[in-house]
Amino acid sequence: MEDRKLAVLKERAQSGISRRDFMRSAATAGLSVAMAGGLWSEALAMTPQKGGSLKAGADGGASTDTFNPLEMAGADHPTMSILSSYDTLVEIDENGTPQPSLAESWEGNADGTWAIKLRQGVEFHNGKTLTADDVVWSLNQHLSENNRAAEAQQIVQNFEELRADGPDTVIIKQKEVNFDLPTHLSAFALLIGAEGTEDWTVGGTGPYVTEDWQPGVQYLGRKFANYYREDDGHFDEVELLNITDPGARMSGLLSNTLHAIGSPETKTAGRLADAPGFELVQVSATQHYTCDMRADMDPFTNGHLRNAVKWGINRQEIVDKVLSGYGTVGNDLPISSGQQFYNDQLEQREYDPDKARFHLKQAGFDAIDLTLSTSDGAFGGAVDAAVLMQSSMADAGMNVEVDRRPADGYWSEVWLQVPWCMVYWNGRPTIDWMFSSTYTSESDWNSSAFRNATFDGLLVSARAEPDEAKRREMYHEAQRLFWEESGTSVFAFANILIGHSDKLAHGPVGVSRRMDDSRLHRRWWMA
Repeated sequence: MEDRKLAVLKERAQSGISRRDFMRSAATAGLSVAMAGGLWSEALAMTPQKGGSLKAGADGGASTDTFNPLEMAGADHPTMSILSSYDTLVEIDENGTPQPSLAESWEGNADGTWAIKLRQGVEFHNGKTLTADDVVWSLNQHLSENNRAAEAQQIVQNFEELRADGPDTVIIKQKEVNFDLPTHLSAFALLIGAEGTEDWTVGGTGPYVTEDWQPGVQYLGRKFANYYREDDGHFDEVELLNITDPGARMSGLLSNTLHAIGSPETKTAGRLADAPGFELVQVSATQHYTCDMRADMDPFTNGHLRNAVKWGINRQEIVDKVLSGYGTVGNDLPISSGQQFYNDQLEQREYDPDKARFHLKQAGFDAIDLTLSTSDGAFGGAVDAAVLMQSSMADAGMNVEVDRRPADGYWSEVWLQVPWCMVYWNGRPTIDWMFSSTYTSESDWNSSAFRNATFDGLLVSARAEPDEAKRREMYHEAQRLFWEESGTSVFAFANILIGHSDKLAHGPVGVSRRMDDSRLHRRWWMA
């Protein structure tokens, strides 16, 4: 039986037809009674069930967290919390393809003009009906000088014109043509609120109304009665706990206190596969771990020193010992090998203390003392990874002090503030988005202070180039420049891991962000 025929039959089973009608369709398609019965059961198991209360544990929260999209940094707990109550225009599916959310459809032309058609009948939690004016107002907020959501600001700053065309259509004219705009409109900070919103905790159009929000502690929400989607927001109530310690998250799951946890500790994640009543979801994704050296802070203003560090990292050892094999080595590019336009012609950097010593010598040092700031608040295992780097770099003449920082405040007091620190990134669906949001000269999230006018120009040209071969050539050259010059060492790509009770069920899992694109509490359901 062809896969497509099976998929069509499964869709019919999930559409609400009777078992008798399904069995008749399956027989016509050539299935045996036994096979048809099995497919019916499988399809029903994949049909979302409404109701129940979800309790999930994530990390990344801090006492400084806020629902204001202008102040979002994208860590798991606060992002899941705000996405309980708010929507973006577009969301990304498990294949990296943009799908409708508040936007029902979109159409663009060669000069960078887009018409975004909104769903009708969408209601805010306060009873107001969504209009194009709300969308225009919400997007325009990102032009504020106080905006910390750098990638959202970059996207909106490229709008030459942003206006409502009636109550249900938004017109966007870009300054620089970018054919990836629908994908970019899924950015987690491009949330749509009611025009004039001052207190963002009052809620938007999302599936859950906020009952309690304690920054860095918990989010509690109940189902919004007038939510506009049937394929999303299945629980009656959701509770999202910020649990920084991965051991505590695992204990909470195994004791049945939690239904699901994000990023279980890799050293013990395998236990879930053998524990009755629990499952481990593992997805190869674009999530990556980096140690970022700021090229505008001593001693990393020297390019040879940055390259010495890159050659001094034993990447495979980190994947084996810190990720326990749940990942792959990186090659100092924030683009995974499976993404479109990845440059596979660059030499794979491996642990080579001789090359590290060569670059150290070229930088003018026989030996050097360095400080690497880290915290398990950066990502689970970040401290262990730093200790392994300390050991491997010692053989190349680099004496690394591991500066352990508390999780609370890491993203506000360490990241972007110190010369060298550990960082994790949720990847982006396109190479342009990943590079443009983080590594262009003007990006506020450029944590390695990589600034190269040629690189910037290549991105501008490539995103507007309709010829795929020419785009590939430009993106390959941009990656070569980044690989050679930047202070970002992408040493590992980490698989997305989710531990959960068999009391939960789910469909395909997203690969763009952890915890099913930060939407586990919207997409999953009680089995």
